[in-house]
Amino acid sequence: MSLPDAAPEALLEAFLSAHASRESLPLVLFTRGEELHRRLADQPPGIPAWGRFLVALGSLAANDLDDHAAASRYFLAALTGVATHGDHEAAVAAGFNQGVLQEKRGAKDHALAAYRAAAKEGFRLGVLSPVTLRSAVRAAYLHFDRDDRINEEQAQLAKQSWLAWFWLRRHQPAALDGELRSHLGRQLCGLLLPEDDPGALAEEWRLWPPHQIPVPGGVWTDGDPLCLRELFAAAAEAADEHLRDEGPDPAAPYRLLLAAAIAAGSQD
Repeated sequence: MSLPDAAPEALLEAFLSAHASRESLPLVLFTRGEELHRRLADQPPGIPAWGRFLVALGSLAANDLDDHAAASRYFLAALTGVATHGDHEAAVAAGFNQGVLQEKRGAKDHALAAYRAAAKEGFRLGVLSPVTLRSAVRAAYLHFDRDDRINEEQAQLAKQSWLAWFWLRRHQPAALDGELRSHLGRQLCGLLLPEDDPGALAEEWRLWPPHQIPVPGGVWTDGDPLCLRELFAAAAEAADEHLRDEGPDPAAPYRLLLAAAIAAGSQD
């Protein structure tokens, strides 16, 4: 059955609705999606739905049809075509999914490159969403698995991921699921929390570049009192979860820092 004669916007939204509902058989939906892609690819519409369509088509190929070659083509198109479709979150999602594909193939270096590129673009463009943070988390795990040490580029990605995490904690906490919080907290414990002097956390925190990230309405800096509150709160939660074997109450110093920061803020 051929596609109906309709505007590209309507066809793309119809496909995305069918993909979200999961009512169509994956093979049937993928076949219709490829037909739609052939119709529009020569002059792709400059709308966000095109970016989301490419990611959805890639996801169908990867997760339902096990066609990794096709999935990679569509993810790459979503990533490289962001200047046309303008959906930055879709581009980051495409980069993350490309990393997942490479990991499944056992190509860890390629996966690391894909995750790192997705995270860097997400932070550069201010895409403060879980997919950007997951890209940074996976990049960190693969980097340490390969090199067993941190380098300057990876340190910057870690700092950006924590800044974004703290902003989301304050402004969009529902966006952060428990698994993502746990991964971010584990990295915070492993890389940043001082082993001998927890009171030096704020000083150590501000030594790491970069010192700000773009956020809706402006920038979020590592010296912002509200950011420091989230740092101390996240440190307490992470220590409580991941450092239990290092003492009876590893989170206590960070709870004290949080209480002091809240008290200082109430006196401003």
